Amino acid sequence: MALTAKPKHTVVIGGGIVGCATAYALARAGQPVTLIEQFRVGHVFGSSHGPSRIIRLAYDGADYVRMARASYAGWRALAAEANTPLIEIVGGYDIGLPGTEAIAGIRATYVETGTPFTYMTGAQMMATFPQMQIPTDMDVLYQADYGLLHADRCMQAFVAQARRHGATLVEDECVTGIHPARGSDNTADTSKVVTTRQTYEADRVIVCAGSWMNKVLAGLGLKLPLKTTKEMSVYYRPRHPQDYLPGRFPLFLQRHPGSTVIGNAFPIFGSPFVKVILDRNGVEIDPDDTDLSPNPAALERLKAYAKTTLPALGEDVVEVVTCRYTLTPDEHFILDQHPAHPDIIIGSPCSGHGFKFAPVLGQILSDLALDGKTSFDISRFRLDRPALMSAQA
Repeated sequence: MALTAKPKHTVVIGGGIVGCATAYALARAGQPVTLIEQFRVGHVFGSSHGPSRIIRLAYDGADYVRMARASYAGWRALAAEANTPLIEIVGGYDIGLPGTEAIAGIRATYVETGTPFTYMTGAQMMATFPQMQIPTDMDVLYQADYGLLHADRCMQAFVAQARRHGATLVEDECVTGIHPARGSDNTADTSKVVTTRQTYEADRVIVCAGSWMNKVLAGLGLKLPLKTTKEMSVYYRPRHPQDYLPGRFPLFLQRHPGSTVIGNAFPIFGSPFVKVILDRNGVEIDPDDTDLSPNPAALERLKAYAKTTLPALGEDVVEVVTCRYTLTPDEHFILDQHPAHPDIIIGSPCSGHGFKFAPVLGQILSDLALDGKTSFDISRFRLDRPALMSAQA
């Protein structure tokens, strides 16, 4: 990224992991940046809290793999700068019925990108990990670069280093409106961001508002086809903890045929418990709904999945933690400039798989704000892609 001649003050709206990564990227580049968060950074009402997240190369596109590889490097660089470990490589498994589109896509992308992997059947996986119970004819792909991120620690590192580089962090302040610069060339005026406390002037505005995206964008002639769901993670106290340590218990994602639901479990990491998730199993909620209680029916489905797939784990539930997904129709991110106001950048790294990409997403949004372009291929994430256009129509 080439620095512009004159520093541009950027306001970043939303202090989730990507908003914080964006503020960090801008500040590290010597640019003045103000990050505005309506709650406190690290709050429990969004998508960025919790002790752990997965990082992986298992995607069905070379663009994602390139971004993921750069993200590994970004997390390691941040860990070195913050002098704290953020990532642990444990290897991981993708599981699906033979011929499942997702598994076939991942396998094809591994081959295309030269990513080493190992194929096995469900029977072979269960022979290695007797804690699991899956159909014997499942296709299983093992990839050694799968890892776990210390999620809360990642957030703290971005915030601390962004501040160290000069970023200003504003908390407990809600954005009530954005008044964009006049004229398509943005030369006539600066944009104004109005909050419950004051008005900020900015050369560029980056909106990373998660499920509150449309609320923040109201009045700018753009409503995105986003759906917010309440998801959950269930933490189990295993009957035999030694059997669920990294290396003895697999980090895995199991695709369910005919749906986008993904079952997965983490080895013991950051706590003495096993984290089990049934992804995209949640109910749709209003973005302003801050009720953190789990949906009873969704919770029972998750417990049933855990009991069937991990019968030796036991049923001692220690904690149920809810979060939210902000889903696009095709479950890909939105990374683009507002079509009528290019001084406003939209970053919606949503659909439940954006955390791992935070270092790269922050860089991309910083690039778009400063230069109007980025070296990464973001054609899949544009606002004018068919999936979004048809949904809006």
